[in-house]
Amino acid sequence: MRHDSLMNQFRSIMGPLALATFVIVAICIPYLGTLPLWQEEPRRALIAETMLQTGDFVVPRYMEDIYLAKPPLYNWVVVGVTTLFGEMNEFSLRFSSVLCLLLLVISMLSIHKSWLSKKGLYFLALALALSPEFISKATLAEIDMCFTLLVNLSLWLWFANDRKGVRGISLWLMPAIIVGLAFLTKREPAFVFYYVGIGTYLLYKRRVIELFQPAHLICAFITLIVVGLWLWQIWIAVGSDALLVSSVDEVIHRSLIGSFQTTLLHMLSYPFEVCLAIFPFCLLLGTLLHTKTRAEVIKNYDDIFAFAVIVVISNFCVYWLIPASAVRYFLPMMPSMLVICAILFEIAPNVAPRWIQNISLGLCFFSLLLAVALNLFLHKDTFGFGGSPPNVLPAPMPVILAMGSLIVAVLSLWLNTKAQHLLIASCCAIFVYRIIFFDILLPRKVEKFEQEADVATFVEKIYQTMPKEGFPVSADRSVPHELWWYLDFGDISLAPSNYIITEKQPDATLLKLAEMNFEGQKIFLVKKN
Repeated sequence: MRHDSLMNQFRSIMGPLALATFVIVAICIPYLGTLPLWQEEPRRALIAETMLQTGDFVVPRYMEDIYLAKPPLYNWVVVGVTTLFGEMNEFSLRFSSVLCLLLLVISMLSIHKSWLSKKGLYFLALALALSPEFISKATLAEIDMCFTLLVNLSLWLWFANDRKGVRGISLWLMPAIIVGLAFLTKREPAFVFYYVGIGTYLLYKRRVIELFQPAHLICAFITLIVVGLWLWQIWIAVGSDALLVSSVDEVIHRSLIGSFQTTLLHMLSYPFEVCLAIFPFCLLLGTLLHTKTRAEVIKNYDDIFAFAVIVVISNFCVYWLIPASAVRYFLPMMPSMLVICAILFEIAPNVAPRWIQNISLGLCFFSLLLAVALNLFLHKDTFGFGGSPPNVLPAPMPVILAMGSLIVAVLSLWLNTKAQHLLIASCCAIFVYRIIFFDILLPRKVEKFEQEADVATFVEKIYQTMPKEGFPVSADRSVPHELWWYLDFGDISLAPSNYIITEKQPDATLLKLAEMNFEGQKIFLVKKN
């Protein structure tokens, strides 16, 4: 009987999960190996590669130094995924983030199936799969998606058990372990998201005393054990002073106070930047201006809606007041924002005025026509109009996707279902973003790498120029970590050598062998005379 119950629960999310999986695979997978590693990606790759080479999976190392800024858990994920692929390259490294996004969708659907209808689950699945910030981070070999997965598991698992009436250690134990794992991914922000969210919710429910009861204190101690086992190893490796300094530096870096103008500009722009990260689904927040919508929310989703709103707003205030905060720092709260939108999506069609529905349908077809027109322009060679296609996408692919969306939109209109109108409007609007990002911005990034940061060509010149006995080539820490990644492990070192990679202009003592441009700076390969 229990097996049948689990199967029935899984069947309730199979449709939304299958749709989200198809969308994620279709959008993300073709582009994982397109660009060379950039930004923080090479650093994550180098740390993971060093773990495999040295066999030390506890103490992260970067450029032959112990790396304290980020704990090792995400690197474990990278090592595990790349081992399955049999090779550590751009595709396998970035696949870790795609996998974390899929697991996020599965966990959010599994938790919210108890109170969202099938319609709401479909919306939530598509919103997670199509929101710009999630698409962006799922195609990068960075920590953000893994951290977002763990933070949301800890928060929503706690709430789901609390709503069922679970109390004592059973309520706190699993979230405590998960938040400990989140700390091993990105350190202190894990505790901020967890305790600011749950603490504020308990304060709202006048139950804040539960934070000081033995059940929570015991589980908090278990969290400290999970965290402490790693910190103890780091303490042994670098000492208490270095560990303390790294922790203080991380906090100061995140909470750096800028000028009055900088702070004011951040406070004015940050709410719009956060909403843009989940556009167009955030437009549903406007339905809260309608009295009937608010009444329906209170009637049907009181505690669920309240928890989502509280964890979002309480954590938003933290990052809103810190001028150094980027949108990606708030990424762990965006699934909760989409839960709010999913609830409003369930309610809005039943209470929204006719003119709102007509506008949404109009936006649907406008965005769709724009997407189709953009495809025709970008891929005019496919239809004999001349020009050359972008070198990233297979030319017919976006056209096929646009035409498929048009068919779905027409079917939605024919069915005349309000909810479907809103859903299609959201999907078509985000489709425009997808076309703009992958057909315009991504090729431009490729072009930038080709013109200014041709790391692969520079590395090839190094291997062509240097005799094998000349390796390893030496470099200082100012050299871009992209070079450290694309040179074979062991062929580059901080130790002195006759061959040097440097940003300094060669003088009479150095013979220039090769050079490249990287983000406006010249990088040289030189040999000591």
